[in-house]
Amino acid sequence: LHDGAELDIFGKDARSQSHLNNEDQMRAHDVGQTEAVFQDKVMLVEIYKSHVGEMSIYDAARYAWRANLRRAKKVDYVLAVKNREIVGVFAPTEWLPATPPNFPEHPDTTPGRIDFRGGEAPAEIQTRYLGRSAPAKKRGDQREFHYYGGG
Repeated sequence: LHDGAELDIFGKDARSQSHLNNEDQMRAHDVGQTEAVFQDKVMLVEIYKSHVGEMSIYDAARYAWRANLRRAKKVDYVLAVKNREIVGVFAPTEWLPATPPNFPEHPDTTPGRIDFRGGEAPAEIQTRYLGRSAPAKKRGDQREFHYYGGG
């Protein structure tokens, strides 16, 4: 019997699923992390889908974003985010279209995506952001990257 609860498309109680989503989004705050304050032009990239297996955080953060190349070139740092925690801080030195000639070590991807080359940000920048929580996304926001600090 249905008790008036909203059901999702699979007939499951949507309340239990929204509770799980809220738990995932709140995890960073549950462990007492402070939210990052952006003093630099940064691009936050969500790596929870791409950081699998043996792939490094750097490789997961740098490859194949559906972002504007001109705007990305203006950022100082790229911050890799997993479960709202900043887990990597990188300084891009070059942004390029994500194509096999530019990045032969990566699989071919959808046209219009970009990638960067670079390395870890300096220690003082790592300290500023690494381990902090990223701002909460607005409800319904599905973008895998966000700009902060004027980036």
